[in-house]
Amino acid sequence: MPGQRQKLSQIYRPVGPKYLFTATPTGFAAASFGGSANFAQQVDLSLPLRGLRLVFKGRLVVGTANFTTTYPESFLNLLSEIKLYGTNSRQKGNVTLYDIDLATLWMIQHIVDPNYAASFDISTGGAAATEVAIPTTPMPTFLTLNTGTYDWRIIVDLPFHPFNSPEHARPQFLMRQEEWGSSVTLLLNFGTQAGNATGALGVAAATTTCAYSAYGSGAGTPTVDVYGLPMIMGLDLKDTFAPGFMTRISQPINTVLQNAGGLQTQLLVLQKQPTSRVFIKTGTSTVPNGNPAFATLSDGIITTAGLTLGGNRFVRNNVDQFAHKMEAIELYGHPPIQGYFAFDFIGSGNPDSAYPGDQVGDGTTFQINGTVPGTANAYGIVVQEQILYRAEGPLYSF
Repeated sequence: MPGQRQKLSQIYRPVGPKYLFTATPTGFAAASFGGSANFAQQVDLSLPLRGLRLVFKGRLVVGTANFTTTYPESFLNLLSEIKLYGTNSRQKGNVTLYDIDLATLWMIQHIVDPNYAASFDISTGGAAATEVAIPTTPMPTFLTLNTGTYDWRIIVDLPFHPFNSPEHARPQFLMRQEEWGSSVTLLLNFGTQAGNATGALGVAAATTTCAYSAYGSGAGTPTVDVYGLPMIMGLDLKDTFAPGFMTRISQPINTVLQNAGGLQTQLLVLQKQPTSRVFIKTGTSTVPNGNPAFATLSDGIITTAGLTLGGNRFVRNNVDQFAHKMEAIELYGHPPIQGYFAFDFIGSGNPDSAYPGDQVGDGTTFQINGTVPGTANAYGIVVQEQILYRAEGPLYSF
């Protein structure tokens, strides 16, 4: 039998990214982008995965006239939905692990990682690629879209463990064939932006033209390369535990943010599950059909916020939003990001410290309350990071 030191070395041994497939949108229109890509039962689980990695890249040529307004999150808005789901044996049914847009995913990872949680670079007119500024308050506008050629490349991970978890916690949330089989499906929906229109990137002028193609090329279409992030575990260890899993599903809120409300205005009722973090994004949006392309990011949409049970027992005190935003500095050394803040229960890095929402009693709501001044076209997104199942077995009993 291997010694204890050798066993410990086999618990978490990451392997480099493994290419799975390239997502090319169906229904693609060169003058507006858009479309979708659906990959059913094509995620390779021959080795356990700690997450997926997406490399989203393409080219936009803006012609004739500059955009009159550009949105702060820029090309991040062009991947409007990432949905990862499958059938899990412990759940005995369907589970959605991710349902989120790229801009929100990219930004909230920067809240809990002080440097390079995700990458976004732009090459303008064939020049060398330049990394966009790390988001802060005030939020930099990543790009002003004047006439010209823009090649974008965005790299972001979809970890199955809590964001920015220490290495020792990551094997608790592996995706394995034993629990998921061949059921995992990835669905991608893409945003649209045409000339002479308001869309995912901003407001184009009356004579503006847009032409999309492959990265570094005048032909083809933008693509998303999808990689698995496998890891190796010793054969004598892999069957001694059952990993848990967590979900991150975005929920939009708008009407309640557009009407003035007092200190205890109920903003959203959360799921009663173990919760590691709750992320909140606010700003304004006039894009129809629920496309989460924010025209502005604002910290004035919600002035105070807190988490309560039944509206009168405080899980997080209902105080000035900026008091909550400062936790990003205290816990992660990252400056606050305009339009984003989080309620964080695992600042220690230990997923076991997640708030035990599953122990909230029947008949009691677990909810976000706050003060809302009422803002025209206000729009918000809430992402509750929930641990539906914890790891079980002797490997995690110490």
